[in-house]
Amino acid sequence: MREATNLGWADTPFGAARRPFAERMSLLAAFAVPCDEGASTAAATAVYLRLPRRPMTVTDTTLRFGFHSVAVDDPSEIPVVVALVDGLLVQARRRAAILAGHRLADELASIAAAAGGRPLRGITAVAACWRADDPERGVARLLDTAHGPHPASLPAVGAGHQLTGLSPDPDPSSDLAPAGSTASSAAPPILRQIVVRALAIVLITAWNVGHYQWGDLHLDAVIEAAAWDQFADLPATPVR
Repeated sequence: MREATNLGWADTPFGAARRPFAERMSLLAAFAVPCDEGASTAAATAVYLRLPRRPMTVTDTTLRFGFHSVAVDDPSEIPVVVALVDGLLVQARRRAAILAGHRLADELASIAAAAGGRPLRGITAVAACWRADDPERGVARLLDTAHGPHPASLPAVGAGHQLTGLSPDPDPSSDLAPAGSTASSAAPPILRQIVVRALAIVLITAWNVGHYQWGDLHLDAVIEAAAWDQFADLPATPVR
């Protein structure tokens, strides 16, 4: 298993004694969870972005975000990913201002299938509300970056928001591990790729709700500037 985070708290920013954000700062949480039943690999990332009261202009070197990511290449470790996602969703649904994803209901259905029937409070609640498109008072607002009658791929949506560095959407029929990789080498590239994906989701959402703006953002450059120490030994995601 490979885990990476730049957070200064034990698990999430919610309820922690030490926070990099002000106690009452509204947060946007975005999730990327490409996990298919029967696959030998799984990965998940949660990215957190503070929501300033006024629109903020950012660049490759000034954007700051928090993230928690995990990737496994051993099927026996997939329950670790499931448990992490479930716990983070429980907290994000109750404490974040906005919870975002890209076709997140489909991703959650896949990871729930990999859970082997274990109770999943966070995954079940978010997936049900996501598909119903029915906002519930007192919980995070749900936003899907693929929303629309003909959902576009995340790279296509990102290009429309002046974001570069995204790999194509995962193929549901294939394993997450790159072709030719071994079990021991699969997790690190997946880890970086999934952080880039979640970062794109959080930024697209922040743009759409009017809290952030930019000229062009290069996602790999953003990660190098804000979280270089977590990915110093990982190859950059190829720009597509």
